[in-house]
Amino acid sequence: RIFAEVRQRRIVIATHMHAGDGNVHVNIPVFSNDRAMMERAAATADAVMERAVALGGVVSGEHGIGITKIKFLDRERVEELSSYRRQVDPRGVMNPGKLEDADILTRVFTPSFNLLELEARILKYNSLETLSARISKCIRCGKCKADCCVFYPGSDLFYHPRNKNLAIGALIEALLYDTQRSLFPRFTQLRNLEEIADHCTLCGKCLKPCPVDIDTAQVSVLEREILSERGFKHSPLPTRLSLHYLKTRNRVYNRVFRKTVVEWGAAAQQLGAGLLARAPEPLAAKKWRLVAMLRSPMMEPSKTTLRDALPRYGLNEALLLQPPEPAAKTVFYFPGCGSERLYAEVAMAAVYVLLKTGVRVVLPPPHLCCGFPARANAKRTMHDDVTLRDTIILSQIREMLGYLPFDAVTVSCGTCREALHRLGVEDIFAAGLTDISSFVLEHAPERFRRDHGQRFLYHAPCHDSLQGEGAQLVRRLGGEVAAVPGCCSEAGTLSLSRPDITDAMLTRKRDALYAVTGGDLNDRVIVTNCPSCLSGLGRNRTLGVRPAHLAVLLAESLGGERWQREMVSLAGKAEVVAF
Repeated sequence: RIFAEVRQRRIVIATHMHAGDGNVHVNIPVFSNDRAMMERAAATADAVMERAVALGGVVSGEHGIGITKIKFLDRERVEELSSYRRQVDPRGVMNPGKLEDADILTRVFTPSFNLLELEARILKYNSLETLSARISKCIRCGKCKADCCVFYPGSDLFYHPRNKNLAIGALIEALLYDTQRSLFPRFTQLRNLEEIADHCTLCGKCLKPCPVDIDTAQVSVLEREILSERGFKHSPLPTRLSLHYLKTRNRVYNRVFRKTVVEWGAAAQQLGAGLLARAPEPLAAKKWRLVAMLRSPMMEPSKTTLRDALPRYGLNEALLLQPPEPAAKTVFYFPGCGSERLYAEVAMAAVYVLLKTGVRVVLPPPHLCCGFPARANAKRTMHDDVTLRDTIILSQIREMLGYLPFDAVTVSCGTCREALHRLGVEDIFAAGLTDISSFVLEHAPERFRRDHGQRFLYHAPCHDSLQGEGAQLVRRLGGEVAAVPGCCSEAGTLSLSRPDITDAMLTRKRDALYAVTGGDLNDRVIVTNCPSCLSGLGRNRTLGVRPAHLAVLLAESLGGERWQREMVSLAGKAEVVAF
């Protein structure tokens, strides 16, 4: 036993070097919880470095001077650095004591190899083991920066996945340190995880360039679920109300909520935005969340919902709409909350262009949510309830209409597409899942008139139902198309939960608009294929930009200004199918 302990605690020096530049790396493996071993290792490192200096060498660090080498750094260089830091960081916020305090080594904690088993047991609580494993592959290359919606230094946004992975690793290390030295593990450090978790739109754009395939969108959902389990996840009242509204299918509740909260709430926000625009600069510049929420006026919701344009039918009934000509194809159209309840003209346009191009349309019962908002907000029980309900309803519709072969399941929203894919809707209907605009332009491109004199801007949603093909589809309508990069700044319910984040993202979008157009924004139409993006893009109306959904442009191309009246007339002949 004595031999094993002595052998385990012996000091071993491993060296490796860079041929050609003379760099020698000295590595001394130690157990960080063995103070005596740490002291012997420190003395050994000092001896090696003193010898290097005596031989005329210089102690340096390939990635900067570390805390073990500061004593060998020229004091004049240290003072020069300290003087500069006092100028740029007078309060000493960044790395306090780093490269100044020679005794900082006595206050450092790092994980120890012989504590791995204990630490693994600690991490099993609260899914931290899963979180740690998912980010552990990060090689810190930074390829995730370019397309990240929440990385924009101009708006003080630095939350790209690389930075977040580093922060999560440090947070877990601090949690392990506190847990091993506390009689009452509280996991209170996890409160700091919320700021990291909130800075993500779940767009998944960082996955493609990641060389180790870290799915940061999934990681962010896991972080929010961990916070929710511990009671550290904050859901503001507007977010909670919206999620409940999206989940409920009660007709009366939907009508009352839409009138009072959605319509009147939007009007109140617009009034507040107008008042803030005339407020004194010190107040308008505040970084309060309420001020951020009022910095840009919200879009007005449509006056009606999709259900107001359709024959009345119940919660256990589907609607079968026949085109005015013999049907060439049959599709199931899932409107989703944004297209059905918030901006009904989108769903109406989708139904209209399908019918006018000879497609039979099957609609689900009123007020079905895909479940994505609940998942994004870590409401696991709500999400499971919604998706189970949707699975049952869609399966029953397919069973009832088994005599019809479906050519596609269509959507007008990217998050609906993502949620329905996770739900397995392609298997339910034995058909592909596609965007409504893409479907009709592939099915009947000759039906749409072209206006070669118009100039369009195009915004690709974070959750893109057109999978990067949107600008090309808009070009089929004629005219010029210029793509505007970046997130719309709405990010679903994020604008309600964290308006400070989305306001910073809005600055980035406006910078992109000015860059693409050269400042010529008057009476410009910016096309998108996401109802939530209509909200975000609509916050730029004061600049002269008008957002429009691609499905609405297609409807106008087919039916002119009277397309909505014609749609109501066509829908009035629908057949109600009970299931």
